Amino acid sequence: MKPLVYLLILAIAPSGLLAQPLYPNSVASNDLDFILAADPGACWSIAENKGGRTEMYDPRRDLLFVEGAHHFDVTFPDQQIRINVHPDVGDPENRAMEAAASISRLPTQMRNALKHVNILDGDGAAWEEGIGGFFTLYDGLMERRLAEHDLDETVFHESAHVALDPLISRDPDWQSNQIADDGFITSYAAEKPNKEDIAESALFAWTMFYHPGRLPADVEAAVRETIPNRLEYFGNMLEGYEPPSCAF
Repeated sequence: MKPLVYLLILAIAPSGLLAQPLYPNSVASNDLDFILAADPGACWSIAENKGGRTEMYDPRRDLLFVEGAHHFDVTFPDQQIRINVHPDVGDPENRAMEAAASISRLPTQMRNALKHVNILDGDGAAWEEGIGGFFTLYDGLMERRLAEHDLDETVFHESAHVALDPLISRDPDWQSNQIADDGFITSYAAEKPNKEDIAESALFAWTMFYHPGRLPADVEAAVRETIPNRLEYFGNMLEGYEPPSCAF
């Protein structure tokens, strides 16, 4: 495991104790296992549908549409999500299945917020569009994240933007708890508190509430010390969330 950057407490802080972030970011800067491939997931099946010209914005080329995209319909017990795969991806069906497996391990309410997923060719950083209800992955990014056992965490992070940001970001209770905590779990959250703090913190909160003891004890203790109010906020919200399961 990469060394944990322990909390540094400023000696004199009249407005409260200010903790340094534990990691640069929640997904790729540590060896923590938040979600495991062996964790339960919702039942799902996948089938390729008729593809063609598809809206799959590519910020690298400033292109809105892709010609000849592959379409895969992923069916869950309570919804269907389409995964669009760029025609230049080498094994489109396998990439769609890998994404679908990670989506199946999302909390039900977060999965239900998704409408579709795009997988572009080449490499790039994952990104989402909350209004459109989708996120975008890249072939090269998926290859790296799978090798590092971080694809589930990447999918959770992007899905949190889609599902949780609209519910939480403007909530006065969230904002007051964020101010009261006076610290952030990751540098990424600290640098973009209005954009990334929810997704970054939610991954720690979900794991601690639904997989207690999975994170090292010192990490859990540091999270409780750094964001106690936001952790309680997530606890109240996630209490009604349904862990994924597939009962045959």
